[in-house]
Amino acid sequence: MTADSTRSADGEWQSTRAKNLCYRGPRLVTGADIVRISRTLALEPWHFTQAAPAAANDPTGVVLDNARRRVNVRLANAAHGCVFHVVTLEGTGRCGLGELAPLSCRMFPAVPGRADRDGTTEADRDGVPEGEEKAAGGTNAVQDPVGDEGEGEGGDGSALGPPGRPLDAEGLARAERRWAADRDQWFEIVAHWNALAEKTDDPLGVEDFQRYLLEAHAACEAGAPWPEEVVA
Repeated sequence: MTADSTRSADGEWQSTRAKNLCYRGPRLVTGADIVRISRTLALEPWHFTQAAPAAANDPTGVVLDNARRRVNVRLANAAHGCVFHVVTLEGTGRCGLGELAPLSCRMFPAVPGRADRDGTTEADRDGVPEGEEKAAGGTNAVQDPVGDEGEGEGGDGSALGPPGRPLDAEGLARAERRWAADRDQWFEIVAHWNALAEKTDDPLGVEDFQRYLLEAHAACEAGAPWPEEVVA
């Protein structure tokens, strides 16, 4: 994709983000990011995501194919980087998603989850993440991660600030809170799926998981039971 570029401080920030993030592909993308993009673009997630091998202890590792594979689901990469990365006529990079961009991308150069309130980082954490603890506790309904100012999953990102420029301190703090809530829900959805996938005899694939992801988010918004708990 090509587009005209803009010579401005915001344009410099976009180019820096593209060089450091977009060309390599976004990381720390949550299920909420994937669902928001899918719904807004009316495009099934498997058309813009890809799977990569996940570590055994990764809380976002999705179990597939009768537990023979464990993968991360992330935005797909193309030859020019992230599949939504736009290359300008001058060869510089821009994000083509605008307000739809994953929260971790909107927060650049900050890294979401880098430091929790106790000062530890995500990489320093051992044991079961908060989202998996809640899943193991047997909650009857999918929990909607509503953050401050009533912001929950499904927001278009406009409350964070204008797209295409760095977030101010208030927008960054709001994005961090929202990302943390989305991350915990992402852990919980993956944990529920993995428990389901390990019990079934069917060789479930990544598209099956992404359908489950969409159903789980719809259940979340309706306050309904988890998809696997609904009896036809």
